Amino acid sequence: MIADDFDLFLLDADGVIYIGDQPCPGAVEAIHKLQKQGKGLRVLTNDSRLSRLEMQERLNMMDIHLNKEDIITVSWATACYLVQQGIQNVQVVGTDGLKREIADAGCRIVNHLSAEAVVVGFSENLTLFDIQEAIQSVNHGAYLIATNYDVSYPTPSGRQIASGSLVRMIEAVSGQKPIIIGKPSLYIFQLARNGFPENTRVVMIGDSPDIDILGAHRANIPGILVSSHPVHYPTPRDYRIPDAVIENLSSLFEQSFHLKFWQKPDFPWPSAIKVAVAALLLDPNRQVLLIKRKDNGYWALPTGKMELGETLEEAVMREVYEETSLRIKVKHLVGIYSHPSHQVLSYNSGESIQFVTSCFLCELVDGHLVNDQSEILESGFFHVSSFPQPMVSAHQKWIQDALENHDRTIYD
Repeated sequence: MIADDFDLFLLDADGVIYIGDQPCPGAVEAIHKLQKQGKGLRVLTNDSRLSRLEMQERLNMMDIHLNKEDIITVSWATACYLVQQGIQNVQVVGTDGLKREIADAGCRIVNHLSAEAVVVGFSENLTLFDIQEAIQSVNHGAYLIATNYDVSYPTPSGRQIASGSLVRMIEAVSGQKPIIIGKPSLYIFQLARNGFPENTRVVMIGDSPDIDILGAHRANIPGILVSSHPVHYPTPRDYRIPDAVIENLSSLFEQSFHLKFWQKPDFPWPSAIKVAVAALLLDPNRQVLLIKRKDNGYWALPTGKMELGETLEEAVMREVYEETSLRIKVKHLVGIYSHPSHQVLSYNSGESIQFVTSCFLCELVDGHLVNDQSEILESGFFHVSSFPQPMVSAHQKWIQDALENHDRTIYD
């Protein structure tokens, strides 16, 4: 049975332990049984409304008794992050519980325009005026910190908007990407494991594939989904596929339930898919144009994203001209590349994007090679036997595909 396979159980609160003020079926009994077996238990919740003490009191009323240190609320995790980053003056959009947690960590709660950071949680009493003040602070240079990015959470009367809905409003108006603390962020999972040995067998149990299961798999631990319905995704590489689905926590003790332990793919989970183009440009000596990118220091083919209203051919010609001042024409398509092992790229912002890239064989029309210093460190034409290093490995395959003149035009 699943309960025997792990030492530390990370439990989501809403939808796993309780809904509203009522425990979920079998939850209290299952938690008592795990405690009697000496299992580690930690509540890991994205509910930003409650402090750890308030969450402890709520659980006590349900006859669930945990130490405060075993309650990892996103409000406390956010306070930890602020302290680690040395942020002292904080504007808080959220409940008094969130404000208390941040103040208890040593931060000062300030009004807008004097804040180093704006922390956005959730409260039923927030107004559009609160949101507008947060936007003003972010526009004046404050960091935008989201306790979590959840759009909604379950209640007895249905789903209700959550912090993520508010964060998206501020993000859309200010143009500022948020720093996200709660699940599926790795940060809160790292906090949840503090105090346990490295070899502790850990599992996450939650009710959301997009939050709990995705977060667990990004942290490289198994994820169990509490649901009355199976979930399906088009590819077996999807991080949101649970390792087991159970009706409630009592299923942890059923002999018939087993799970397949998570095997992490060789790519980070992408937050978006975008269309891109690449140019394989040959000079009269059949040397290949390569550029050394400023963002990662790797040599690569000229690549870029499509703009609205462009054709693929227009995009590749524009990208080459913007980066090198060379005018080119497109001869034919080499291939379309999309496999996440090669096409998921991570950026300093923490964002990972999967690109679907159309690579075109091109030839030079006119112009002199000039580097766009905002994106390119160096550029030049190189013979296939002497490519500079380090070089993007996938691009070497694209070049090989083009020079071998395969008939196929679709590749992974």
